[in-house]
Amino acid sequence: MTRVLYAEDDPQVAQLVQTYFARNVPEWTLEIASGGCDCLTAMERGGYDLLLLDLMMPDLDGLQVLGELTARRDPTPVIMVSAQGQHELAVRALRAGADDCIDKISPDFRRIHEIVASTLARRHRRARVVPAAPSPRDHRVLFLDPDAAERETAKTFLQQSAPRLELTAEAPPALVDFLAGKSNFDAVVLGAHWESVAMLDALRHLRTRKGGVPVIVVAPSAPGETAVAAFRLGAHDYLFHGPGWLTELVFSLHQALKLADTARLNAQLTDELAALNRSLADQVAARTRELENEVLVRRDAERRAQALSTRLLRVQEDERRALAQELHDQIGQLLTGLRFQLEAARGGAPLDSALALTDDLLKGVRALTLQLRPRMLDDLGLQPALDWQTKLFSRQTGIAIELDLLLPATRLPAELEITAYRVVQEALTNVARHSGATAAVVTVTASDTELHVEIADRGRGFDAAAALARHDSLGLAGLAERVRLAGGQLEIISQPNQGTRLHAEFTLTASPANP
Repeated sequence: MTRVLYAEDDPQVAQLVQTYFARNVPEWTLEIASGGCDCLTAMERGGYDLLLLDLMMPDLDGLQVLGELTARRDPTPVIMVSAQGQHELAVRALRAGADDCIDKISPDFRRIHEIVASTLARRHRRARVVPAAPSPRDHRVLFLDPDAAERETAKTFLQQSAPRLELTAEAPPALVDFLAGKSNFDAVVLGAHWESVAMLDALRHLRTRKGGVPVIVVAPSAPGETAVAAFRLGAHDYLFHGPGWLTELVFSLHQALKLADTARLNAQLTDELAALNRSLADQVAARTRELENEVLVRRDAERRAQALSTRLLRVQEDERRALAQELHDQIGQLLTGLRFQLEAARGGAPLDSALALTDDLLKGVRALTLQLRPRMLDDLGLQPALDWQTKLFSRQTGIAIELDLLLPATRLPAELEITAYRVVQEALTNVARHSGATAAVVTVTASDTELHVEIADRGRGFDAAAALARHDSLGLAGLAERVRLAGGQLEIISQPNQGTRLHAEFTLTASPANP
């Protein structure tokens, strides 16, 4: 059974992923860790096939958790889960060893189970299978001794007692050909009839040979200073030429050749591992370049989308201003003229009805004009416009509004005043439509560096996180987009039966006051 651990501090996102897994891969087990510390504790227990790791968590972020797992030499594959605006951190996570990265707001997030399966399959394909130990093979041994009888004795004994050791018995001058690379052997034995000085000199030459082979020294006397010097010069073993020395030689050769084969295999595996690391490094570099290119493309698309949204809002405000002006200058004047004419002919009941209807039309046109674009916002500023808006709202809905304003004497930037006005207008519309509250508080304050806009009520409330996650609340989505395009941050705090608080924060920059 495949076990997956998901480190996620947002319970709603965690529940969503559990739903995806239960629906698509019910045979898998998905466990949730609520933060970075819980994740490290669970990973220490072990048993997981893959870790889904949220990039941003309150106690330890994903990069810190990944670093700790790397220090532990934990081989579990990791998929980093990021959010919008965290592309640079995601690239850092991939460079730090994450196998892949997925964006929570990407459509691919619904395929998270498929990405996990693909990552596990890729890991299994890349897993390096340790080769089996090589089967025993024949080894070539060079036996060097000045005494011909000794050479023949050694050759005869090894042919009978160790047939897998192919012994070549030669006089000492044969060492020159071996050192020059004209012959190839797996081990060298220096016989007992060498003089000590010549034997040590031969060891010095053998030690300088590239791809050294094990050398065994057979000495005519018990180990002493000469033996110490021989070991220092690289001898693998030092045998006393006494009874049973040939049996000891066979045993020593087998041990030395086994160690040499192991060292050769380790060197081969090291080279293969280095090649694999280079290949993986190339793949990571290529993947990093791809992600960096994707980040650049996404950023460019985001900039274009933001510029387009800003342009659309400006066009919308310009159209509202033009429409309000047209209603005021054309329709309003015509209705006013009509009323004067009717007033002059007043006296009959039909004319009285016409005058009353004309008054209603004039009021409707004025209200519509003010709703579209209150001229006092352009002429007088944010404070009078909000004062008028909240009073009109109270008259129309019966909801009491407490207005708390603390604004500077100078005008704020025009686009920021428009945004703040629209935030209050749209938030109060939501209060009237959905909250069921009988009162609300509107607070707008500004310092030298920040503007805060807050609307609060004690109505029925709603699950704000779920509503925003569904992306089906056009009012909230439009409000959030308007605040974001103005460079602000929007926070909506609400729970069922606990009221709602909407808070928008904007950074003020030095700019000339509006006329």
